[in-house]
Amino acid sequence: MRGRAGASAVLIVVLLGACATALAETPEQVFDVANEAYDAGRYQDAVDGYARVLRYGVEDVRVEYNLGNAAFKLGRVGEAILHWERAYRLDPTDGDVRANLAFARGLLQDRIDAPDPTGALAFVRNVQNRIGPDRQAVALVVLGWALAALLAWSWARPGGFTPTAAWVLAGLVLVGAVVGVSWWTTKERLETRHLAVVVVDATDVLAGPGDNNAPLVTVHEGLTLRVRSERGDWIQVGLPDGLNGWVRRRAVGIV
Repeated sequence: MRGRAGASAVLIVVLLGACATALAETPEQVFDVANEAYDAGRYQDAVDGYARVLRYGVEDVRVEYNLGNAAFKLGRVGEAILHWERAYRLDPTDGDVRANLAFARGLLQDRIDAPDPTGALAFVRNVQNRIGPDRQAVALVVLGWALAALLAWSWARPGGFTPTAAWVLAGLVLVGAVVGVSWWTTKERLETRHLAVVVVDATDVLAGPGDNNAPLVTVHEGLTLRVRSERGDWIQVGLPDGLNGWVRRRAVGIV
């Protein structure tokens, strides 16, 4: 009897210790363990670990990027693109994220041509994407402080505004307006767009939200769609070529 009681006590202590360890675990520790699993080639363990980090409510480009890498190693291209799209949304300036997305999209079965912008608009969007909204916001703050400093200096000096100061002031206002508009349009385009990625082998895009509707086209794993609206278990999506239809929610992952 004593032996059993002692063993039970030891078991309880071990279980309590395990629970305490789990409770004391931080997202950083889970992230490090997932990285170790990835380096050791245990990609499913890495996927599970990175997913645990996300369940803490963490939004981090490194976690999404690494999760995409681990999913790609397991052959789950749709899941990989989903997490790389989330990483891109968090940091559109990350070159590794852009490179992985471009590579993975080259492997997709669907080749649906999108009406991409050309000429000056394409150049401006490319520059905006590489700079990102955060850096543009920093530039806008710096310009604001420079404008305030120039105004304070001009008002404090005995002669008031000089012609040179007036021209510099006008230039700062103009540049600030351009940067402000660029920051706003970049933020709206990158951060408020609603995307979904096909995460199943294939699914039909239907004419309406229900299985009784006619199929319009079949899309395959990894294709990125634009979310138009949601209705219960159905999501209205827009294809890159402009076609709109409905897919089951379980067939896609929301970016």
